[in-house]
Amino acid sequence: MHLWQLNSRKDSRLISQLHRYKRLIPSVLAKSMPRVACCALLALGGSGLALAQDTQSPLAAMTTQDLGAFFDDHIPREMGKADVAGSVVAVVRDGQLLFARGYGFADVGHHVPVSARDTLFRIASLSKVVSYTAVMQLVEQGKIDLDADVARYLDFPIPAAFGKPITMRHLMSHTAGFEETVRGRWVAPGELGNLRDYLVHQMPKRIFAPGTVPAYSTYGTTLAGHIVERASGKTFEAYVERHIFDPLGMHHSSFAQPLPVRLAPLLAKGYVTGSGAPQPFDTAQVAPAASMSSTAVDMARFMLAHLGGTDAPGSSLLKPATLAQMHAVQFRHHPAGPGIALGLYEMDVTAPRVIGHTGDIPNFHSAMYLVPDQRIGLFIAQNTEAGPAMRRALLKQFVRRYLARQPAALPVRATADGTEQMQGSYRSSWRFDASPLSLRDLLGQDMVRVIRPGSLAIGAQVGADGKAIEWHEVGNGVWQSAANPQQRRYFRRNAQGDWEMSSNQNPTYLMQKTPWHQHRQLMLSTLVLSLAAVLLSVLAWPLSALRGLRSGKRAGLSAPLRTARRRIRLFGLVALSPWVVYGGIGLMIANDLLFVASPACAMLLRVVQALAWLAVAGTIGALWTAARRWRTLEASWIGRTHHALLALACLGASVIAWQGGLLVWDGKY
Repeated sequence: MHLWQLNSRKDSRLISQLHRYKRLIPSVLAKSMPRVACCALLALGGSGLALAQDTQSPLAAMTTQDLGAFFDDHIPREMGKADVAGSVVAVVRDGQLLFARGYGFADVGHHVPVSARDTLFRIASLSKVVSYTAVMQLVEQGKIDLDADVARYLDFPIPAAFGKPITMRHLMSHTAGFEETVRGRWVAPGELGNLRDYLVHQMPKRIFAPGTVPAYSTYGTTLAGHIVERASGKTFEAYVERHIFDPLGMHHSSFAQPLPVRLAPLLAKGYVTGSGAPQPFDTAQVAPAASMSSTAVDMARFMLAHLGGTDAPGSSLLKPATLAQMHAVQFRHHPAGPGIALGLYEMDVTAPRVIGHTGDIPNFHSAMYLVPDQRIGLFIAQNTEAGPAMRRALLKQFVRRYLARQPAALPVRATADGTEQMQGSYRSSWRFDASPLSLRDLLGQDMVRVIRPGSLAIGAQVGADGKAIEWHEVGNGVWQSAANPQQRRYFRRNAQGDWEMSSNQNPTYLMQKTPWHQHRQLMLSTLVLSLAAVLLSVLAWPLSALRGLRSGKRAGLSAPLRTARRRIRLFGLVALSPWVVYGGIGLMIANDLLFVASPACAMLLRVVQALAWLAVAGTIGALWTAARRWRTLEASWIGRTHHALLALACLGASVIAWQGGLLVWDGKY
């Protein structure tokens, strides 16, 4: 079954960014899917790697022969670990394609091997780099100004906010300030609409002033793709075909959905597991951000063009100065941390500068890593839902073997006793902020606590001894993991004096310290205790009725008292109802990550919202009934206390529903 049906298959994230749902949304009710992999999910996350290496062993010569031996050793092993059906890799250096090879199967059932030259993989969010390359071409031609209000290029308004316009530079550096949105991102085959309609109807709320906070945005890239259409006078697909694919000789690449007849048979089938059945083709409405399909050899040509030089194919794709501008950092949260360029971002700061992008959609994962100073490029893709672990492991080994070493750890510095100020709960800037899905971000926050002065615990990671992994300050606001010195976090205060935390894994979002009333532990405890109290009361309802019938005690209760008892339990049932449906949605998403973007999910979330508003009315009724019964001398103190607690539980559940966006009624998420 497909994404618009309820019993859908299991897919991958995000995103670009949907991988975060699998680890966070179900935790809203039962923590059944704890945070794993993505946050970042997202899919988009996961590119910060152990790049600093041992300085004793000499570097290997990066030759075609050595690359072949290296990847022939590592890729089959990593594929076996993750049950990956097929993968492909390409390496370029100094204007040449040094190595490109496929591994495993493009079609397991028919034993079709992966070909680096002919097999297409869906490259997901790597599409964004190609889209923003198109933008930079139009910048060169004077048709787009990076610092002009994008309203100049649009035929629909973007509501004003924060007294600052959004520019193309903001879109390209993920600092436009949009909240996350997924509704309508994936559609059924044959239902692909135009970009304008999607952008108008699914426009997310602006939650940050432009240029101030990074928040990864697939919507922002789709908006940039529409601007390419408006500025060039061509459809987005036609523009990229004519001005990027043709000049570079990328004849096995396309943004089309479905693929052209000549390319469709060459697309690798997607798998949940390498030993499982192939999955259907998913159609992305956000085409400029996620729909491109390509081969390893074609992506090698694209990397060569980005690495520049007169020997690169399509060397006139962008001028050297434009390439340098595109690769230059536009936003950096912390002076010591990685930064975001125009359409690309720094992967880590402990090795020779690596920039690039990763891609994650259901059943396909990809990554492109560029080392501009050494004119080296690495492309990796796979056609199986195994997450980004394989590409991380391959990049780690690749850097260890071929790139310059850097010290693996910095000395721990003496820290003033002020670490308690950083303690608290941190929420991702890449989030749903005012939608029915906001709760998953609130309950998926990272916890920072002080172990002792100068030592922090970040998140829920524990070491082999079962104790929390410690983080120590090694620079001004730079904290290093004691378990893995190549993992770092960067703390700083923003202009409002609030703490923010970023990492060397992915600079396209950061973590913001939340106020006390949105603290993860407070919200989770309130929700769990409230729902447990209501659930126990509702379950006890028929038992108490049966016991009363058997003992005859019900006859001793006055009619008003029996009415009040039935009424308050009914209010409790109403308060519980939205959470039952919300939990069902979470289970569906756990089974099929793209269900969150389907029409069925939108309908069910509307039901949840309607029930949440009824629950608010029920909470008011429960509070009123409990207050009246408290003054009734006929009722026992146990009964009065029980109903007071039940009313408070209804109130707690309604407060969390309000905080989590279940009472927002604009239909966007």
